[in-house]
Amino acid sequence: MRWKWILGIFSAVVVVLLVVVYIIAASYDYNKLKPLITDTTKELTGRELTLGGDIELKIGFPPTLEVNDVAFQNAAWGSQPQMAQLKKLQVQISILPLIRGNIHVNRLILIEPKFLLEINKSGKSNLDFDAPQKAKPQESEDTPQDEGQTLFEFREIEIKSGKIEYKDHQTGKTEVVDIVNLKLKAPTFGAAADIDLKGNYNKTPFQVKGKIGQLSGILDPKEKWPLKLEAQAVKTKVSIDGNIQDPLAVQGIDLKLNVEGEDLAHFESITGEPLPVKGPFRFSGHIVTPSDKTVQVSDIIIVLGESQIQGTVKVTHSSKRPQIEAKLTSKKLDLRPILAEKKDSDNTQKQPAATRAKKDKVFPDTPLPMDAFYIVDAQIHLSVARILLPQLALDDLLVDLALKDGLLKIKQLKAGGDQEGKLAGKMEMAAKKTNSTLNLNLGMEQLDLGEMAKNLGISDAVEGKLNIGMDLRGQGNSIAALMAGLNGETKVVISDGKINMRYADLIGGDLRTSLTKLFNPLAEKEEFATINCLVSHFEIKDGLAQSRVLVIDTNRMTVVGEGNINLKTEQLDLGVMPEPKEGLGADKVATVNISLSEFTKPFRLQGTLASPSLGIDPTKTALTFGKALGGIALFGPAGIATSLVSGKFGENHPCAQALTALGDKEKAAKKKKSGGIGSKIKNLFSKPKE
Repeated sequence: MRWKWILGIFSAVVVVLLVVVYIIAASYDYNKLKPLITDTTKELTGRELTLGGDIELKIGFPPTLEVNDVAFQNAAWGSQPQMAQLKKLQVQISILPLIRGNIHVNRLILIEPKFLLEINKSGKSNLDFDAPQKAKPQESEDTPQDEGQTLFEFREIEIKSGKIEYKDHQTGKTEVVDIVNLKLKAPTFGAAADIDLKGNYNKTPFQVKGKIGQLSGILDPKEKWPLKLEAQAVKTKVSIDGNIQDPLAVQGIDLKLNVEGEDLAHFESITGEPLPVKGPFRFSGHIVTPSDKTVQVSDIIIVLGESQIQGTVKVTHSSKRPQIEAKLTSKKLDLRPILAEKKDSDNTQKQPAATRAKKDKVFPDTPLPMDAFYIVDAQIHLSVARILLPQLALDDLLVDLALKDGLLKIKQLKAGGDQEGKLAGKMEMAAKKTNSTLNLNLGMEQLDLGEMAKNLGISDAVEGKLNIGMDLRGQGNSIAALMAGLNGETKVVISDGKINMRYADLIGGDLRTSLTKLFNPLAEKEEFATINCLVSHFEIKDGLAQSRVLVIDTNRMTVVGEGNINLKTEQLDLGVMPEPKEGLGADKVATVNISLSEFTKPFRLQGTLASPSLGIDPTKTALTFGKALGGIALFGPAGIATSLVSGKFGENHPCAQALTALGDKEKAAKKKKSGGIGSKIKNLFSKPKE
């Protein structure tokens, strides 16, 4: 039974050794480790680590060192003296590596820590540590190399009831992250760690799971630090996969990002205000930083409802302001939710137009954000198969935009391709502190209004072909100021048009009643109001838009006008003369909404752009429309009475004469540029409409 004696003696020795180790461990003054810990921290970061309480040993398997009241110094410029503070720190350290001068942490527990992250007004972070540089000793070929040795290695970290506060002194914003619980656990020392984080961002719950590189790698810019994370918040999933060369300096990024959510409206809990766009969304892209001054996002895919954008964006910080280069394409882009006016409430939408509160001004005098023109320089190329705006839908849109030193240039603006509805234009806007300048040249040919309305989701609202020409110049630091000093001209031609009468409710009550009298004198219940043609030409000088041609021809009436619009005061002063057409006849004169005496007097469109009013002008018996039509008199007092019964114009169709009245300048423009606005309507009225 000798083996029993041997086993008994061995067991006794083990027990004695354990007792000896316990006595030594319990009696050892672990406060002697303070200089090693604080000096090492100072060497790595250049800042002081304060261990306020005594380092105590808690006996267990393995034993745990515990210290209270720990603080880590903030940057010298910081808003508070301490960057990090915690109530209690518990550390389980491997003893053998400690003998060799390395600290292997089996488990690190931080109880109620508080971290302060800051960006000062010059853009510097308090994570930019200023570690002192030591002179390197001269090495010989016989000097032993210690490559690969790591001073700090962690296996498990846990944070309980923590708080991270982020302050940006450039913007004045503060963000707060409350950590409910954070666990980082690696299978072995130096291996990648699993992460499980639950917390709140500005009181909004979130959760993060995944893997990150070895914890010691955060402090080593020579090694790529991998991470693969999945996060969830506000019913949105975020995934990140890739690596970072230098996490503390946020350099050497190579990450793939994907974001998917049920509804952007859920982000109101984070932003504090509702977003203009709602619905399911997705964003993905590949983020890389080729240098410390360049960030590039490639393989971009943005999907929101039926809208989508893809392409590449590059941001470079090599000059006094960031430079953005973007190439973006889209099959469909719906900007209506973003650009639409904000409504006061749903009740406002339901009110009739006549009962809604009217604005005093159409052109806002709010200063334009000209400072934004100096935030970045940019070159953007955008190609969209179909773009939807609040009141406009275009196909095959192509935009080349450049912004440099406060000068915005739209060098190319095209839409429609070779099809009807072709758009072409250019724009320049120079942002200045005293007086910004605007130059706009825009032309639209044969836009199909009916097809556009369908694309906007409005069926059977309007029909016709629209032609527009604009050549405008202005200066000012608000829309109102630009309009007040505007110069140039506008030309509008509509042919073969129809407007659904149910949309007349969108017009104010007084104006709606007057227009109904003009365009539907028999008060017939018709679904559509027919507009055979509309020709308008305004010349604008110093904010005064003077009508040179204004003719509207419907199936019942021809309306000719002249006058002006003061863009500075927004006052209207337009004389309008109605002329009934054949089809009324003498036998129907009694049923006309407007009396015979009223037809011998002009209407006047007065009031303001925000609150127009159309009514009989009793002070005048007739207008000289020779002036209104550039020397071509369509009517006269005698012609009005005759036309009331016959309604015949013979070969002198009003729109044909109105187009002729555009003058030699328009004719010259047609010859210089074939395919211009005038070319499409050149023969529009070659045959008179009866």
